[in-house]
Amino acid sequence: MVLFEAELAFVYTFLLGAVGLALTVLTGRARRWHCYRALVLFLFSLFVILSGPFVFTHYPSAQYIYIAAIVPAWLLLFPCFYLYTQALTSPVPWQFNRASMWHFIPASVSCVLSASLMQLPESELFAIFFAEDNVELTADARFTVWLIIILMLFWPVQSLFYVLKAWRKVMNYRRKLQAVFSNTQERELNWLVVVLILMLFTWCWLALTLFQDLSAQPTLLREGGVAVLSTISIWFVLFWSLRQKPGFGKIYGFTEQLDMTGDERRVMATARVDVKYQHSALGDEQSKRIAQKIHRAVVTEQLYLEPDLTLYRLAESIGVSANYVSQTLNQTLGQSFFDYINKARIDAAIKLLLADDKTVLDIAMAVGFNARSSFYKAFKAHTGMTPGEYKKTARASR
Repeated sequence: MVLFEAELAFVYTFLLGAVGLALTVLTGRARRWHCYRALVLFLFSLFVILSGPFVFTHYPSAQYIYIAAIVPAWLLLFPCFYLYTQALTSPVPWQFNRASMWHFIPASVSCVLSASLMQLPESELFAIFFAEDNVELTADARFTVWLIIILMLFWPVQSLFYVLKAWRKVMNYRRKLQAVFSNTQERELNWLVVVLILMLFTWCWLALTLFQDLSAQPTLLREGGVAVLSTISIWFVLFWSLRQKPGFGKIYGFTEQLDMTGDERRVMATARVDVKYQHSALGDEQSKRIAQKIHRAVVTEQLYLEPDLTLYRLAESIGVSANYVSQTLNQTLGQSFFDYINKARIDAAIKLLLADDKTVLDIAMAVGFNARSSFYKAFKAHTGMTPGEYKKTARASR
């Protein structure tokens, strides 16, 4: 048992150092980019939480300060992670605003508890947190205990709420990507999905320890499981967040022109696949002319060969607004920008596939894909077969 606790303390101390290092790197970036500020707050909250073993081992005199600080830290953790997710998926440069401040209300309120704790004498604090027998508490101490219980019940609800909210944000973001990018592979935030899944597992594990009596089970089941899941999640966040840039960062210049107020809904209304154009001034004849221009630019002039082609690049090429191009693709041609461009690429790939013996990777690169995996995925989506299966079927039918 002692050995396991020592190993657990070592893991958390190691993570503490890693989080501290990431904080020093990201703090410099956060001065220029607001999207990193939410991440810095998340990592700072995590740093406070992970510092527990270090404080109790090396600075026991500061243990009650840590206990007081950990309450707001827990309540900041998931709101900050959600805001970071919002920043990565925003079609315009994200920044803190009044709406963002609402997410900090629970943590701000919890400061009342922290202040109450620091006002209690040390004997009362010991009785609340470390006494093994039932002890008589003063009215102030009982009030503090009740606050702790309320927050213990509130935090799981808050954490689950923000994990699910972040999940929904990422799923909606993936659909929005296909409205403006022909290649979405490096922008899909798969690592963030993995982190959210791990967070859900961790939440379920914690709920299991709360609602079931696991006292008879091994320590590994009670504490080790949470430690493993938390460690993996933290490492995913640390590794990828240092590399990740906002998904729409490349087109910020265009989206800012579309909506100078920074309202995400108005920006994406120009590019959503399911957008309704009841009040648009674009008529049927004009839509057909724009459709012809799109076909000529994409297929005849082979604009699809640009690996990172965007809706705005296509609109600029044909001299039509991005809003009209998006409407024509969705309403007249019945396809998203992503599907239309990749259909043109697959049609060109089929000709190369049947014409000579180039490798699949060579063909993928030759028609505008920048990864073999994205080529396979698009090829199967449009033909129902892999390139190899399609080639065999075509040869057999000759």
